[in-house]
Amino acid sequence: MEDFTDIDYELACFLLECVEQKRYTWTYAEVAEVLSERLNRPVNAHFHLNHPLGKVVSLCFALGLPFLSAIVRHGGINRRTIGSGFYELARELRPQYKAMEPYRAWQQELALVRSCRDWSP
Repeated sequence: MEDFTDIDYELACFLLECVEQKRYTWTYAEVAEVLSERLNRPVNAHFHLNHPLGKVVSLCFALGLPFLSAIVRHGGINRRTIGSGFYELARELRPQYKAMEPYRAWQQELALVRSCRDWSP
């Protein structure tokens, strides 16, 4: 597993806090805004979140946890648009997602996030 950078760490902490508070819907722009404040530097939603989100997914998988990044979504009109990075990594790590459309795989992972009661790992 790659070492976590400051943005990776803050992202993981923030997502975990959101889940603990049962706040399961965040856009990339909202997450970037929060991280910008926490890190005291600009975080671009389009360029700075993909790699850290992937690292969080990989860590969750290694720890046997649902993918925290499922709570981060695209904003805008089409709420059924799932990030291609999430779907690609999720179906690589969870082969059952290969047979599902991206939105359905995301729904299933979000349900796992919502139902998880032990994030201690």
